[in-house]
Amino acid sequence: MKSFELIETLKESKISIFTLGDIIKIVNKNENYVKLLLHRLIKRNLLNRIGKNKYILPNQNPYTIASSVTTPSYISFISAYSYYSLTTHIPTTIYIASLKQKKDFSYNNYTLKFIKFTKTRFFGYKKDYLEGKTVFVAELEKAILDSLYLPKYTPLTETFNVLKEADLEKEKLIDYSKKFNSKIVIKRLGFLLEAAGKKAPSIYKKMVNKNYELLNPIKPPTDKKDKKWKIIVNEVLE
Repeated sequence: MKSFELIETLKESKISIFTLGDIIKIVNKNENYVKLLLHRLIKRNLLNRIGKNKYILPNQNPYTIASSVTTPSYISFISAYSYYSLTTHIPTTIYIASLKQKKDFSYNNYTLKFIKFTKTRFFGYKKDYLEGKTVFVAELEKAILDSLYLPKYTPLTETFNVLKEADLEKEKLIDYSKKFNSKIVIKRLGFLLEAAGKKAPSIYKKMVNKNYELLNPIKPPTDKKDKKWKIIVNEVLE
């Protein structure tokens, strides 16, 4: 297989990141031959190396790269809002939920940041396609829960706006909320839904305990409290 044929094959593939093994199968030659071929392609800037025996085509969409660096993983938090065109915020960091601890790294002026989740909270994502390449991204209902669980990765006002504007699947949001199993997430979600003028599911109130929690854990507390949701209201939403 000639160099240009390999590059065209990689472009047509739905995969964004190729291992040495992937390329050996495509070229159908021995490892030493393929390594030499890859070395030449990298020197000609036709291919980039992003890790040991991992290769990508130049100028790929960073979102397709982000969820392919480690598997399983999926794009979430404000990055998922951006993917769904539900924020005017233009992030330079792409947040990825992952089962493995992975060091952050830079790609095409973006920082790819990996947030480790437990298996019990690693769900609610789907396989999609962007510019012909596979991308794994949180369903919107799950991105909301992730964002309320760890608000430092999504400004609270962004989640509030999504709750106001997005067409959410109510039953899916309830099911995912139960599965996520976090009282603080339920408290924040119930409070924000009602602040957005929407009715919070009655089951949420049954899941609230008596302890007060900060609406935004990265800001100092205030004296303002919501007795229904046991929330210390320390964020201006409008």
